Amino acid sequence: MIIKILASILFSYYFVNIAGIPAKIKKIYDMRPHQRLKPFDCVTCLSAWTGLVLFFAPDVVSNCMLVMFASGYIGSKLK
Repeated sequence: MIIKILASILFSYYFVNIAGIPAKIKKIYDMRPHQRLKPFDCVTCLSAWTGLVLFFAPDVVSNCMLVMFASGYIGSKLK
């Protein structure tokens, strides 16, 4: 269960803050910066929904996501 929680948090942090996917989507659709794309621009909201999806997903998906996004998070902090 801890792996699923960590994977959802790290995925959400990477998606919103490191990759900046919501900012890119807002730029493509000419949205104002203050307009919301909930849950995609909120780490807390996105991690909750991702955690729900991972709860029903096989364990191998959670393990893979944890390895991928933990290494991405650590790599961003080391650079």
